[in-house]
Amino acid sequence: MISIITIAKNEEKTIERTILSVINQSAIKEIEYIVIDGKSSDNTLKIIEKYKDKISKIISEPDFGIYNAMNKGIKSANGEYILFLNAGDEFFCNETIEKILPNLNCNLVFGDIIIKDEKGKESSIEFDYLDDFELFYKSLPHQSTIIKKECFIKNGLYDETKKILADWQWTVKYFKSGGKYKYLKTPISVFYLGGISNAENYKKIRIKEREEIRNKYYDIKKQILYKIILKATKKNFVLKIIRLLLKKFCILEIYEN
Repeated sequence: MISIITIAKNEEKTIERTILSVINQSAIKEIEYIVIDGKSSDNTLKIIEKYKDKISKIISEPDFGIYNAMNKGIKSANGEYILFLNAGDEFFCNETIEKILPNLNCNLVFGDIIIKDEKGKESSIEFDYLDDFELFYKSLPHQSTIIKKECFIKNGLYDETKKILADWQWTVKYFKSGGKYKYLKTPISVFYLGGISNAENYKKIRIKEREEIRNKYYDIKKQILYKIILKATKKNFVLKIIRLLLKKFCILEIYEN
């Protein structure tokens, strides 16, 4: 069984899209669906309760931030694997979980993500292999990442002192401690821009947290090298070539799949 967890607070405009995306999955019998509401003051909870007969567990109480709420979800989950599909996001299609289930044979499994902006324009984030340079500037999309619950027991829950990047920090820690992964080259979820993680007013917090995490898990020489590379180019095809060169000269730490 896989536990799908949705975190929501005052998301009356988007929560129904997410709920329908989960309860309409063809493999719904293999899903435990948990919704964590941060004591919304709008109609979010009313919308959630409209589907209460199809939701395994609803928790509505104040929280201390998104990662506090996500940790509540982890503690409440009974599934062997956990995936966070937070309010506003949705699965790529109704057969997404059905297609994922046969591939859950690793502690961490992830796939691609479709990104939609406010005008409906689509782009995507895709991966090939993972290394410490790629993870230096790009986080795995939590909406498309399935993690074995026992990994949270072993590696700890999300750092609740972080406001935006605790999921990225957890992933870096996981790989730095020897964690393995399986990559599915297929879109798993659709992410709609406009949340906290990409809000302009959170830019300073995001920069501060990113530097704290890099200082904890990357030595200063690698930080300088990787920052120089990123400052010189943002083009994906150039970064891919540079990664191949770094790999050739054994500078990269390649993560095992």
